[in-house]
Amino acid sequence: MIEVSPEEWGNRYRARRATYESMTTRLRGLITDLVNEAGIDVIQVEGRAKTVDSFVEKVGRKGKKYEDPFADMTDLVGLRIITYYREDVTRIGDILKGEFSVDENNSVDKIAGLAPDRFGYLSVHYIVRLSPARRQLAEWKQYALIPAEIQVRTALQHAWAAVQHKLDYKSSIEAPLELRRRLFRLSALFELADEQFSELRDARARIETDYAADVRNGHLDLPLDEASLAAYLDDSGKRDIIAKMIADTGGKMYAQDERALAKDRRDLLKLLNIIEISTISQLDDYLSGNILLIPVAGTDLFRKVGLESVEDALTMLIMADRRVSREIFGEIYLPDGWAEFVRLVERWQGIKSATTR
Repeated sequence: MIEVSPEEWGNRYRARRATYESMTTRLRGLITDLVNEAGIDVIQVEGRAKTVDSFVEKVGRKGKKYEDPFADMTDLVGLRIITYYREDVTRIGDILKGEFSVDENNSVDKIAGLAPDRFGYLSVHYIVRLSPARRQLAEWKQYALIPAEIQVRTALQHAWAAVQHKLDYKSSIEAPLELRRRLFRLSALFELADEQFSELRDARARIETDYAADVRNGHLDLPLDEASLAAYLDDSGKRDIIAKMIADTGGKMYAQDERALAKDRRDLLKLLNIIEISTISQLDDYLSGNILLIPVAGTDLFRKVGLESVEDALTMLIMADRRVSREIFGEIYLPDGWAEFVRLVERWQGIKSATTR
């Protein structure tokens, strides 16, 4: 039997690589859909088919011998899922086990298996193949026999892997003695930070629950922050009241995602800080005495103003009520909206004057 050279294997891989690229693209889309359907927010799902140069290098690597690299290599298709939290690494692993045939013998939990003489903060690697049911689908049949490597790691695990790759130390015996302790401390800090992020997320959820209960019970002596503001608008009924004001004046709000809504909330918080409102109780008193008592039904107050959320509308109303300067307006919105804002101020102040006569 004639031995095939690494270069000849590379030519054969080059001829097939388009199939591996298309599988990578399809798998990335499938995994993205699965993660989204499970309600898991991830930073990134990325994928790549191994390059020809990398394939040739691996075939020719010292100490390695592949009778058939296409059958023996499990990472010609590779994907990486980067999560925010450690718990999501486990959740995504459960999804992969349910949706694919996982090669348990070749899959590696590099976190659990980390030896004491190795620097860690590593990830979980799954070697997977399509499930029997998916292999029968027309769009997946051509990939039925191809394995893929899927790495799942947190953002900090990913950061550590990048640093470790740059330093090129795989174990403590490779590092100069004076660096070992510092590297061990650094890897421990990465792991501790991941734990703290999870604990901070849980603490935030508890605070949000407590704020909502306080607002529902009429306890408004709460510090003003993003969580208390959201609880106040949602659980006091103010969100519905302000949304009705907008509709009654011919305005329309546009749908937005959670990230855009968070930005609008930060803008409102910035304005409230400028006008020295620092508690939910102060905000409630101000709105009840200056904003919510103004009858606006039948006016065209918001007809020409593009609003994206109740937070956005409330920001505009408060700035109109307080007749904020152009400088303050520019801190919240783009300067080219100033002329339209001046018209809003005139309409709002006219309605307010008629109401308070």
